[in-house]
Amino acid sequence: MEQQEQRDGTIISGASEATEKLEATEAALITTSVPARRYVVGRYRVAVEGFLANGEAHGRVIEILHTPAPAEFEEVYGRGEMMTPDELIFVGGLPGEIVEVEASWSLPRPGRKRAKHVPPPVVRVLSIIEASPERVQTVCPVFGACGGCQFQHLAYQAQLDWKTGRVRAALAGAGFAEQQVLPAIGCASPWHYRNHMRFSVNRDGQAGLTARGTHRVLPLTNCPIAHERINDALAVLSRQPLPQPQVLMRYSEASNHLLLQPEPDASARAELEAAGLTVRESDMEESLCGISFRIRPSSFFQTNTTQANKMAELVLGSIPSGEGTTWVDAYCGVGTFARLMAERVSSVIAIEESASAVRDARWNLRDVNNVEILQGKVEALLPAMTCRLDGLVIDPPRAGCQRPVLDALVERPLPRVIYVSCNPDTLARDLAYLCLKQSAYRIRSVQPLDMFPQTAHIETIVVLEAS
Repeated sequence: MEQQEQRDGTIISGASEATEKLEATEAALITTSVPARRYVVGRYRVAVEGFLANGEAHGRVIEILHTPAPAEFEEVYGRGEMMTPDELIFVGGLPGEIVEVEASWSLPRPGRKRAKHVPPPVVRVLSIIEASPERVQTVCPVFGACGGCQFQHLAYQAQLDWKTGRVRAALAGAGFAEQQVLPAIGCASPWHYRNHMRFSVNRDGQAGLTARGTHRVLPLTNCPIAHERINDALAVLSRQPLPQPQVLMRYSEASNHLLLQPEPDASARAELEAAGLTVRESDMEESLCGISFRIRPSSFFQTNTTQANKMAELVLGSIPSGEGTTWVDAYCGVGTFARLMAERVSSVIAIEESASAVRDARWNLRDVNNVEILQGKVEALLPAMTCRLDGLVIDPPRAGCQRPVLDALVERPLPRVIYVSCNPDTLARDLAYLCLKQSAYRIRSVQPLDMFPQTAHIETIVVLEAS
């Protein structure tokens, strides 16, 4: 593998600016004939102690098998001391395991200035000395190197248990001492669920996914979490060089549409259509809870259709139906929740900042008479509303809600708020402000949902009621 390459070469350092420029030139000339070494490598035995919030394992070094000599770092970083790492962060270990790992520290390219700090190493597991009972065989040849999955080696029920605990720990850290968190709802099939993929394309025209912590593309013709029809299309496209920088694919089982950018050439299109795919370039049709939505390349729409349906059912099941009720869909995107809520309540106010998303929302809601779409920032529009509001569904980005949104909910408590979150930490922060600091709401339920099996990502649906 690339990170194992060790080549001879010298990078000469100097003190003055003039000397540095001269020696940089000399180093560049040297490397035209002798390739420069790209990494220094150490091997260690590590006791895995747990997972970080992003799903990476952290482990304590218990035995040094080989560590880089001080001189290897002195020539590049200008100092001879190299502390042996006390702990290492990596993907591929499970709590309680003893593993042997290789740590590779990248070296600057010849002629570049020294780095101020030694960069963190890229770590890969070489062997399992003592395995966890929750370890399973991985199915992807680039697992651990690829930046996509963190948990392919962890039994699926254990993944769900970790995600439930992750939400519980985030809430406890925010001050909710005994908050009940329901068990995470798993996916019936934790493989081949992802219906939207962006594959990077390298200089050779090969499509793949990016290696963890780098810009290097790992060429692929199959991804075990991608929908099978996306893998079918990837296999076809991989038979010829592709244009950089990336290939976007989204597939819908409901419509059999394959949204594909850039547009394939005539031969690839013919092969895709012969395989039964309807190729689209500008938009496609997707379905949620039996309702069709127009999706474009720039649109945000959940990438796991099965779990998105479960999420929609959970949200709708928490909205009381009744005459004369008005609900808000904040961060409405292409109008998904607004369209679904329109059948349960009298009127919906949908708020979205993105002009592109608003265009999609207007199209998706063109036949619905009880939804008003407002284009603008939620933090600007929600506080200014004076009409009667009976509830709100809010699905913010990973950064969570901005303070003006939370203040508006505190100053004017709504009977019910349904908070859909993709980040347990910002969710816990916002709930602590609403429920603990301001005492405006109380938590009725917390339901994690596994939208992204084999990864550390978690969706959570929280139902709040005014205190």
